[in-house]
Amino acid sequence: MSSQIKIVKLGRSGNRVTITLSNQDRPLVVSEETVHRYRLVDGVVLTHSQLEQLRRESELYLCDGESARLLTLREHSIGELRTKLKRKDFSSEVIENTISKYRKRGLLDDAQYAYKLSMRLIENRPCGLSYLTAHLQRKMIARDLAEKTAQIVLSNVDEKEQAVRALRKKWSQLAQFELEEARNKSYNYLARRGFSYDAARKAFEQLITEQQKDFQD
Repeated sequence: MSSQIKIVKLGRSGNRVTITLSNQDRPLVVSEETVHRYRLVDGVVLTHSQLEQLRRESELYLCDGESARLLTLREHSIGELRTKLKRKDFSSEVIENTISKYRKRGLLDDAQYAYKLSMRLIENRPCGLSYLTAHLQRKMIARDLAEKTAQIVLSNVDEKEQAVRALRKKWSQLAQFELEEARNKSYNYLARRGFSYDAARKAFEQLITEQQKDFQD
């Protein structure tokens, strides 16, 4: 006959309740609301089905807490949050339940996250369409949404001006080379940043012209 499963002690800290059980080395952590809902008190004997339900409640509570902590640090895509929660060994069911809750609250929104991320990137690190799309995908934004967002954001931006801004950040290094080597290095750099050949050519010509005028002055 199996031994009884008894609640040895309920330890409280704010809304967090630690349940020490007679047959468990590790306590369960649940919310105060769960304690009231199941009418848990010291000395209560639990059935195995009740214990399993409390384990699930505990996992949901901890997963929710970890999600809130991560989203407080910074915004996440759904894929990023899901990956981090998996690393904490939460079950797929609990993870998806938690993600669904945060999506309904508007705290997880890949379209909004992708747009904000894109705007920050092109402001701080100017880039072209392919680079921006790849950057969003690295943040675990779905490919179709990444492509659509990059197109929308860059539709209101002059590619040549973006290329000039990007190249200007490297110009002090590139301008030290002979003309053709500087040209090749500039084109290659801008290509890696996702700019078209035409935008790269125009950006290089503008900065070379500016440099020549500076020398003449």
